[in-house]
Amino acid sequence: MSIPSSLKQISAVLFGLSLSVASSASTGTDVNLNTKDVRAGGTPVGDLIRVPIERVAITENVFYVSGLANVYLVNTPEGAVVIDTGFAHQAPKQMALLKEVLKGPVKYIFLPQGQHDDVGGIPMIRDEDTQIIMTRSSAEYMVHRKKASQFLLPRYAELYSWTKELMKKSQQQARKKDPFPYRPITPDIMVEDHDGYKFELGGVKFEVIALPGAEGINSAGLWMPDEKILFAGGGSVGPEIPMWPNLGTVRSDRNRILEEYIETLNTMINLEPEILLPGQDKPITDKKEIMSNLTLLRDAATYVHDEIWTGLSQGKDVYQLMRDIQLPEEYAGLSQQHGRVEWTIRETVNQAGAWFQYKYTSELYPYRPTVVYSDLVELAGGVDNVIKMAQKRLKEGDPIKAIHLVEVALEAEPDNKKVTETHIQVLQVLLKNAAETHKTFSEIAWLQSQIGKAKAKL
Repeated sequence: MSIPSSLKQISAVLFGLSLSVASSASTGTDVNLNTKDVRAGGTPVGDLIRVPIERVAITENVFYVSGLANVYLVNTPEGAVVIDTGFAHQAPKQMALLKEVLKGPVKYIFLPQGQHDDVGGIPMIRDEDTQIIMTRSSAEYMVHRKKASQFLLPRYAELYSWTKELMKKSQQQARKKDPFPYRPITPDIMVEDHDGYKFELGGVKFEVIALPGAEGINSAGLWMPDEKILFAGGGSVGPEIPMWPNLGTVRSDRNRILEEYIETLNTMINLEPEILLPGQDKPITDKKEIMSNLTLLRDAATYVHDEIWTGLSQGKDVYQLMRDIQLPEEYAGLSQQHGRVEWTIRETVNQAGAWFQYKYTSELYPYRPTVVYSDLVELAGGVDNVIKMAQKRLKEGDPIKAIHLVEVALEAEPDNKKVTETHIQVLQVLLKNAAETHKTFSEIAWLQSQIGKAKAKL
């Protein structure tokens, strides 16, 4: 790669050249969650918990520490800027490694999103006069997240098995505090998203830029214009680059908007960063690779966006769009291991106000189709007949129809052993298919969770 003139004193360059790495083997007191039963292990998102905590020098004055979420430090002659502070259970090690290379007081902490993985280490790195910088949308998101926590946490526990393990370990150690301490923060510097914010420290220029993207409408980045370094934390890009955005989350995060994601990619492309520092995954220090990845993501997202609106204009409903819209060959290699194209389609259609499909009158009323499942079982002559049909569909290679039929039977007789055994069989086929195709974390984690629950019933 070519080194920009402003970075001639680079001390470490990733991907093939020498690195300055500090191990964290004896630092801090975090909880080891890297167990063999990590849900959806083998996918990039599932294995984030297994990322080792190490410090890497990006330039002479810019460092990152890896982990479940990356944290960053920029040293200047007048103090330091910290970007993200990690999850609470990993922050002791991460902050200790940053302090080893910290030069001067921490003048600013920039929180790109206000998620749990942004705020965990604030008390460990903040000085008396440190100023916290956030965008207004991130601050508002924290209020929402706190309000929604009792709704969200059980859903997270279904997908992220290590959250239960962390809570169990905390209880065993007689700590009553929340293992994921979280409360809304009022920043010292509130940035109006569309205005942005510029500041300078020790002759180094910084710009806060709203980058609503792959992981949230409140995502923001920090740009160093002279060095051409972009901190794209807060989910401006996904946990693997390039990766289809997680715009329609299974875990039920707030709306993420496809059009805004495309605008964010255009903003990043127009900056022409020479170093891209994401919230997860390794930094990218090759400008050509950065631009190629961002352009691929932008073009693929634009294609899907246009196809959605073409389909809606033709009168297609959301399920038909989810089946029909596939990435063309030039984008087909794009990873869908976190977000899925069909989930993005469903989310985008819902955001368009098209929750009513203009197809079935029953959609207008507050009842799911499950209210008549027991009636359908009765009409079919009993659960045995429904299960026979489910097994027939499974043998024919149609596990989607099979799972629908099993769920009809479960509604009628949830404790029926034969129904449960067939349920497990169908789930295992769906899991095998998921592992052999997109390897999407949320799908695999959910299927593993449901298989475990079904087996427990036996």
